[in-house]
Amino acid sequence: MASLQLLKTFQQPPHRRKALAVAAAVLVAGGGLAYANAASNRRKTRSPSSCSEGGSASEKSVRGGSFKGGQKPKKAGMKSVNVLAGILIAQMGRQGMRTLLSLAAIAVLRTALSNRLAKVQGFLFRAAFLRRAPLFVRLIAENLFLCFLQSALFSTSKFITGMLSLQFRKILTDRVHADYFQNMTFYKMSHVDRRISNPEQRIASDIPKFSSELSEVIQENMTACFDGLLYTWRLCSYASPKYALWILAYVLGAGFVTGSVSPPFGKLMAKEQQLEGDYRQIHTRLRTHSESIAFYGGQDRESSFVKQRFKKLIKHLSVVLHTQWWFGMIQDFTLKYLGATVGVVLIIEPFFSGNLKPDHSTLGRAEMLSNMRYHTSVIIALFQALGTVAFNSRKLHRISGYGDRIRELMLVARELRLTGSNSAVSNKDNSGSFLEANHIEFKNVKVVTPTGNTLVENLTLKVEPGSNLLITGPNGSGKSSLFRVLGGLWPLVAGCIAKPGLGSSLNNVIFYVPQRPYTAVGTLRDQLIYPLTGDKVAGTLNEEGMRELLRNVDLEYLLDRYPLEMEVNWGDELSLGEQQRLGMARLFYHKPSFAILDECTSAVTTDMEERFCAKVRAMGTSCITISHRPALVAFHDIVLSLDGEGSYTVYYKGTGPTASEDLESSRAISTRQNDALTVKKAFSTSKEDDPYHSSKASDSYVSKVLAQSPSPDKCRSIPMVPRLKGEAQSMPVRVAALSKILVPSLYGKQGGQLMAVALLVIARTWISDRIADLNGTSVKYVLEQDKAAFIRLTGVSVLQSAASSVVAPSLRYLTALLALGWRRRMTEHLSQHYFSNNAFYKVFHLSETRIDADQRITQDVEKLGGDLSGLVTGMVKPLVDILWFTWRMKMLTGRRGVAILYAYMLLGLGFLRAITPNFGALTSQEQQLEGLFRFMHSRLHTHAESVAFFGGGSREQAMIEARFTALLEHSKKLLKRRWIFSIADEFITKQLPHNVTWGLSLLYAMDHSGDRASTIVQGELAHALRFLASVVSQSFLAFGDLLELYRKFLELSGGIARVSELDELLHAAQQDAKSSSENALALSNSEQSEDIVFSEVDIVTPTQKLLARKLTFVVSPNNSLLVTGPNGSGKSSLFRVLGGLWPSASGTIAKPSASFYSHHKMGLSQEIFYVPQHPYTALGTLRDQIIYPLTLDEAIAKVSQAYKEGNREQALQLLDQRLLATLQDVRLVYLHEREGGWDTTVNWEDMLSLGEQQRLGMARLFFHQPKYGILDECTNATSVDVEEHLYKLASSMGITVVTISQRPALIPFHSMELKLVDGEGGWELRSIKAE
Repeated sequence: MASLQLLKTFQQPPHRRKALAVAAAVLVAGGGLAYANAASNRRKTRSPSSCSEGGSASEKSVRGGSFKGGQKPKKAGMKSVNVLAGILIAQMGRQGMRTLLSLAAIAVLRTALSNRLAKVQGFLFRAAFLRRAPLFVRLIAENLFLCFLQSALFSTSKFITGMLSLQFRKILTDRVHADYFQNMTFYKMSHVDRRISNPEQRIASDIPKFSSELSEVIQENMTACFDGLLYTWRLCSYASPKYALWILAYVLGAGFVTGSVSPPFGKLMAKEQQLEGDYRQIHTRLRTHSESIAFYGGQDRESSFVKQRFKKLIKHLSVVLHTQWWFGMIQDFTLKYLGATVGVVLIIEPFFSGNLKPDHSTLGRAEMLSNMRYHTSVIIALFQALGTVAFNSRKLHRISGYGDRIRELMLVARELRLTGSNSAVSNKDNSGSFLEANHIEFKNVKVVTPTGNTLVENLTLKVEPGSNLLITGPNGSGKSSLFRVLGGLWPLVAGCIAKPGLGSSLNNVIFYVPQRPYTAVGTLRDQLIYPLTGDKVAGTLNEEGMRELLRNVDLEYLLDRYPLEMEVNWGDELSLGEQQRLGMARLFYHKPSFAILDECTSAVTTDMEERFCAKVRAMGTSCITISHRPALVAFHDIVLSLDGEGSYTVYYKGTGPTASEDLESSRAISTRQNDALTVKKAFSTSKEDDPYHSSKASDSYVSKVLAQSPSPDKCRSIPMVPRLKGEAQSMPVRVAALSKILVPSLYGKQGGQLMAVALLVIARTWISDRIADLNGTSVKYVLEQDKAAFIRLTGVSVLQSAASSVVAPSLRYLTALLALGWRRRMTEHLSQHYFSNNAFYKVFHLSETRIDADQRITQDVEKLGGDLSGLVTGMVKPLVDILWFTWRMKMLTGRRGVAILYAYMLLGLGFLRAITPNFGALTSQEQQLEGLFRFMHSRLHTHAESVAFFGGGSREQAMIEARFTALLEHSKKLLKRRWIFSIADEFITKQLPHNVTWGLSLLYAMDHSGDRASTIVQGELAHALRFLASVVSQSFLAFGDLLELYRKFLELSGGIARVSELDELLHAAQQDAKSSSENALALSNSEQSEDIVFSEVDIVTPTQKLLARKLTFVVSPNNSLLVTGPNGSGKSSLFRVLGGLWPSASGTIAKPSASFYSHHKMGLSQEIFYVPQHPYTALGTLRDQIIYPLTLDEAIAKVSQAYKEGNREQALQLLDQRLLATLQDVRLVYLHEREGGWDTTVNWEDMLSLGEQQRLGMARLFFHQPKYGILDECTNATSVDVEEHLYKLASSMGITVVTISQRPALIPFHSMELKLVDGEGGWELRSIKAE
C-alpha cells in the first residue's frame, strides 16, 4: 500500500525521538517569544497606564470653583487588549467556553485533515506519475471526501468565529451599558466631564470592530498553534530537527525586522475612529436640527462644516493607506516571498543531500515526488503557522487602537457612575453633601457650572410639602442649573441639600418636567408612564385612564389619531405645545410629592397654564416653578429671584424679601443684575388679587374681523399634497447610474487607477506563471540531481520575490485608494443634492417612507466603496488569470482540458445561483438595524439632560437594548445562512477544483510519450505535471473567484439599493424644488410684491390633514401680524409653506424677492428672516453664532459693501463692532467677556440656557435686518421685559414681525391677529386697535 510505503520511507531511528521533543519545545517557546515580541514591540514608546485593570481613573475634583475632569487613561500598548480579554473570559460563561472549545476542536480537526490531505495528494502525484489509474481512482475518491470535510470545517470555523464575535460584542456592549445608563453617566460624560466625545461611536462602531478582529485573531492563532505543533512533529519525524530550527530562526529574524520598523497602527486606528465619529456625529446633528437649519437657509453653512470634517477624515485615511503600503512591502517581502524562497531551499535540500534523496529507479523517483509533495505542504504550513503568530503585530496594533478607546470609555463611565452614586451621601473631593428628608432644603449651597462660572453663592432656602416656590431671574442666571445640582447632574461643590430619597438623583418623589420637551420613541402609553416601562405598570393604565389623563390637557384626540400599540417618534409628530401638554399629562399620571416645572408651559396658552397650576395644586403636589410670567406669583408661596452674579433674593408670601445682597442699595449694578432687578420689579408689582393680570393684556384693545375661512364644502375634497417619493429603478439601471458617478471618464483619476490595477494584475499573473514554472523546474532539477542549476534557480526566485513584494502591496494600496476615491465621489455626489434646496429636511420629514439618510451617507457609503473596489479587483484578477492560464492549459492539455474547465464553471455557476439565499435583502436589513441602534444612541446624546432629569436611564436602556437584541438576532440569522451556503460555495469554488486538477494531471500523464525509464523524460514529465497542476489550480481559482462574484454581488446589492434609494429620493427633491422655483419665478414676474400675500391657500400637512382652508391675508411693511391658535392648529405649518419646506396644496403665495446672498435661501429670501421655536446654535465661534448662516468672508463682504470699506482687517473690526452692539441690544454682551472673545469655540448648545439661545437667535435677526421677521415662539423663554425690549427694538429697526405666540402681552406690538381656530381648516383674521 502507498501509505505503508510512505510510512516506511519516513520512519526514523529511535535516537531522533529526543531531537523531536527538543525541537518541538524550542519551536513552541520560540513561537511564544515571537508572539510576545510582535505584540509589544511598540510598548517601549508608550507610558504605562495610570489606571489599574480593575480600578478607575482619577476622580473628578473641584478646586477654586472650577471643574477638572479626570485624566484620560494613557495608552499602554497591549494592556487595554489584555484587560478587555480578561473581561470577556470572565463573562463568557459556559456558552462562551463551549464556543471556544468548539473553535479549538475545529482547529485540531482542520490540522489533522490538512495533514491527511497533504499525504493523499502526495500519493495522487505518485499515482499520476506512474499512470496507475485504479489506485488513482481510489485516492481521488478519498480526496473528494476529505475536501468536502475540509469545506465543512472551514465554513463551520467561520460561523463559530462570527458567533464568537457577536458574543464578544454583546458582553462589551452590556458592560458599557451597565455603567453608561446608571447614575446619569450618559449625561455627565458628554455635558460635564467631556473627556470622551461621541461615546455612541465607540459603542456602535469600535466595539463591533474590536470584537470581529479579536475573534479572527483567536481563530487564526488557534489554527496556527495546532499547525505548528503537528507539522513540527511531522518534520522532525522524517527529517532533521535543523529544518524546524531554521524556520524558527528565520521567522524570529523577520519578525524583529518588521517589528522595528512597524508604524504605530494603534494610534492611527484610534484617530481614524475618532474622525469617523466626528463626521457621523455632524450628520446626526444636521438630522436633529434639520427644520431650524432649513428655515435659516443654513444649508451652505452646514455643508461647509460637513465638508471640513470629511476632508480631514479623507486626509487621515490617505496617510493610513500610504503607511500600510510601504510597511506592506516590507512585511510581504520578509514573510511571504523571501520566506517562500527560503521554504523552497528547505523543501529541496533533503532531497539533494538528506535521507530523502531518491534512488535511480522509476519507483524511487515516484516515491521522491510523493515525498516532495508532502514535504512541501509541511514546510509551507509550518511557515504560515509561525508567520501568523510572529506577524500578528499589525492586527494587534489595530485591535489595541480599538481597545484603548473602549477601555477608556469603560473607565470613564465607571468613574462617573461611582462618583455621586445613589448610595453616597456626599460628593467625593467636594464639601457638599446630601441628606434625606421629607422636604427640599438648600443650606449654603454653591452652584458652579462645569466651566467654572459661579451662578449662586450660599443659597439657603427651604420648601416644605404643600408650599410652592417660583424661581425667576434673567436668562443664564442659574435657574435650571440649581436643579441640575439637586438632581445630581452637576456635582454639589459646597453646602448641603436635603430632599426626599437617598443619594443625589431625582426620583419618583420629585418629578421633573423640563423646558425642552422629551418624548420617547414608543407608544402613546409609553409617553404617559415614562420613565417607567410597560412591565412595571402592567394593568394600571388602561385606555380609559389614558383618555382621562389626555382630557386634562386637551389631547384626547391623540387616541383617535394613533392606534394604542403604534410606535411613533413623537418628537416629529407633535408640535412644541402638544409635547409640553403631554409632559404635563405625564406629571398627572405620576402624582409626585414635588414637581419641578422648568418653563414647561411656555408654548401653551395662558388659560391652559393656569389650568395646569390649579390641577397640580389640587393633586397636593408642591410645585417648584421656573418661569418668566408674573401671573404665576399667585400660585406660589415663595419667590426666589436670581441675578446670575451669585446673588439672590427670596420673597415669602405676606413678608418682605430676604436677600444675599440688596441689589437696589448696591452702588454698582452690573447689566445682568439690572436685568434681575427688572424681573424682580415685574413680579413684585404683580397683583395678588388678579392672578391673570398678564393674561388680560388684550382687554385694552378692540378687534374687528377682516376675513375668515369659508364654510366647509362637503363636496370639495381636501387638496392632496404630494409626498416626496423617489422613482425606484431596477438594479441594472442603478448599477449603471452608480458607474457614471464613480468613473465618469476613463481618462480621469479613477480611470487611471483602474488601468493601474489592470496592469498590476497582469504583472501579478505573469509572476504567478513564472513561479509555477519555477516550481516545476525545481522538481525537474531535484529529479536530475542538478544542484548547480537549482542554486541558480534560487537566485531567480529571490528576484521574483522582490517583484511580488512590490506588486501585491501596490495592488492592495490601489484597491484601497479606489475605495477611498469612490467613497469621496459618492459622498460629494449625494452631498451636492443633500445640501441643495433643503433636501436634507425633506428626506426626513416629507418622504413617504422615512429613511436613515445620515446612516446611508456615512456608514453605508463607506462600506459600499470598500465592497465595490474589492468586487472590481475581484473581477479583473480572475478575468486576466483565466485568459492567461487557459491559454497555458490549452498548450498542455489541448481543447479537452479547456472544455472541462469551462463546463465545470457553467455547472458550478448554475448550481450556486440555485442555492444562493437573498443576501441582498438580509444585508440591507442588517445595515438598517445597525443604523437604528446608532441613531438611538445619538438621540440619547441629544436629549441627555431631559432623560437624566426624568430618571429615564433605565427606560432608554431598555429601548436601546431592544434594538441591539434585534440586531444581534438578525446577525445570527445571517451568519447561519452564510454558514450553510458557504459549505457548498467553498467545496465547489475551492476544494472540488483540486480534484479536477488531479484528473487532468492523470490524463496528461497517460498521454505523455517517451521512454519512461529515461531520467530526462521523467524530469520533463515531473516538470510538466507540477507546472500543469499550478496552471490548472490557478485557472480553477480564477473561476472560483468568478463564481463567488454572484454571492458578493448579492450582498453588495443591499448596499447599492440603500444608497441608490437615497440618491433617487434626493433627485426627486431637486425635481420638486425645480418645479416650485419655476412657479415662483412665474409669479414674481407677474407680481412684484413687497408684501407677504396668501391668496386662497390651503394649508395641508404631508399626512393630508387640512389645517387652514382658503387662507387669505396680506402682511405689508409696518403692519405686523400675530398668529394665534391652539397647539397643533398649524401655526408653524403656515410658515413651513411660506418657506418652501412644505408644498402648497392650492392658491398663490407672493413674497419679496431675494437679494444679495439669496443663494442661502430657498423659500425664504434675504427680505424674510426666520427665527424658529427650536433654538439652533451652529458649530463655530461666538461670531459665527450671530452671522449665521453667512460665513465670515460673506459677513465681511456685507460690511464692506455697507461701509464702503475695502480693507479686510478694517472691515473685520467694523463687523466686530456691529456684532458687539447687537449683543448689547439683546443684553448678551457678557458672553463676549465670559467666553473669551469672538474667536472662542465651544459647544454653545450646552453652554447657553434656552433663553440665552433665544436671545442669540434674535441677535441674528437684528444683524441681518431683514424687511420681515418670522418669530415662531422664539422669545417664550425670556422675561417679559426682555421680550418687550426685543419687540420695540425690531420695530425701531423697521423690521415687520410676523409672530407666533400664546402671550397676550405681545398684542400691542401687532396690527393684525390671525387666529387658527381649531386645526380643522377654520381661521379668522382681525385688526388690532387700542381703545
